[in-house]
Amino acid sequence: MGHEYVELKNTHAAIESYRRAVDVNRRDYRAWYGLGQTYEVLEMHAYALWYYKRAAGLRPWDGKMWMAVGSCLQKMGRDLEGIKALKRALLADSYYDAGVGSSFGSGGRERGGTMDPEILLQIAGMYERLEDEREARGYMELCVAQEEGNDNADASAINIHNDSASSDDEGRQPLAPTGEGGNGTGVTAATSKARMWLAKYSMRTGDYKRAMQLATELCQDGVEVEDAKALVREVRVRLEGLESP
Repeated sequence: MGHEYVELKNTHAAIESYRRAVDVNRRDYRAWYGLGQTYEVLEMHAYALWYYKRAAGLRPWDGKMWMAVGSCLQKMGRDLEGIKALKRALLADSYYDAGVGSSFGSGGRERGGTMDPEILLQIAGMYERLEDEREARGYMELCVAQEEGNDNADASAINIHNDSASSDDEGRQPLAPTGEGGNGTGVTAATSKARMWLAKYSMRTGDYKRAMQLATELCQDGVEVEDAKALVREVRVRLEGLESP
């Protein structure tokens, strides 16, 4: 019943329902996760984080649990910890097997080894706030690469898995991309935002040809079209300035 109460915005009833479920079964990760969701709706992030961590402890290989932990930490301004949690979400998703061990509400999606562009974009944004532009750029590139699938994903995907593993992960080997093509996400809002960031980064660093390429691709994406057109005009002005005597 707790999920229905959350949807109805009846947070008090949702909390009571989830607490009763936890009293009956302390290992009911759905109830712990539901409590986290409810307190997040109330913007009580410290409470939400505690409950999300309980859920993640019960479902350590469920990416949805770690994504909730990471997003909550981000809202609390704890970016370094948030990045680690979101990397755990990527690691968990690499083990995802459609219909087997999936969390409630995950929709039975089959990832096929492709990483979630939304999580990659979120990690990149957190690195940017930490003023680590090199890491931010790397994750933006990786986000865009998900459009085409694993054939275009670089070796940094393996590093995500390795540096997110904790001491209780020793029994499992991280998965590298499978190399199977044709299972990309296609253009999404997340990949378009990452492409725009990379285009502006290329402008700042004087790589105008790369900026033009990315901006032109954005014009075709249909997501950031107006900003992309403005960027194309700006790149042309810069290039003309370089070519003039």
